[in-house]
Amino acid sequence: YKFQDFFSDLKMEHSESMEFDEPETASDPHVLVMCGDSATAIKKSVLMKESPVIKTMLDDNWNSNTDKVESNSRDTEQVIKARVITVPDGYDPRAADILFGYLKGLDILLKNIQDYKLLEDVLGLCDYYEILSPLQALVNHMNDLPVSMTNVIKVFEIAKRLKFLELYKKLSLRLQSDCRKVVKANLTSSLLIIKFLTDNEDKMDLVLQLLHKW
Repeated sequence: YKFQDFFSDLKMEHSESMEFDEPETASDPHVLVMCGDSATAIKKSVLMKESPVIKTMLDDNWNSNTDKVESNSRDTEQVIKARVITVPDGYDPRAADILFGYLKGLDILLKNIQDYKLLEDVLGLCDYYEILSPLQALVNHMNDLPVSMTNVIKVFEIAKRLKFLELYKKLSLRLQSDCRKVVKANLTSSLLIIKFLTDNEDKMDLVLQLLHKW
């Protein structure tokens, strides 16, 4: 399909990810990875090297899961044609920007994550597309993020979900252990325990699991 003025009209948080910073060649064209209202332009060779799933999607003999986009470049009369990969619904568009920006060398995007849920979405995309190269950096970064009484339920909930992904089982166990250490250190009286239960009554199943083995 064809989008008129696609690049100028598209709204996105990390606009630098759309820059075609390397010249396109017939053998190594750009691919647009789209998630919600955000898109990242990245060379086909990079995606095929990093992800066996995307490599299959971009295979000329099997491309039913991709579309094509065509638009005039902002600065030249050159017509840019690119294959489009659409990330499944449910992922934060910022997570796609961060992951595919990282593959382009923008590792600062990953280092700036301060939210466990956003980091979980990046990990989820790595699992979905079988992208392994950022995993150690992601795990290290998650290890550096603090767990406190203000976010312990959210972190524990994320940890419970991560245990179902084979690559992250160890990380899941470590996060669950950290969460239990936090509540054990802070819930030092019956009154504090009651307040914790009351404050998190909408997540009572998680609260009970968290307190069960502390």
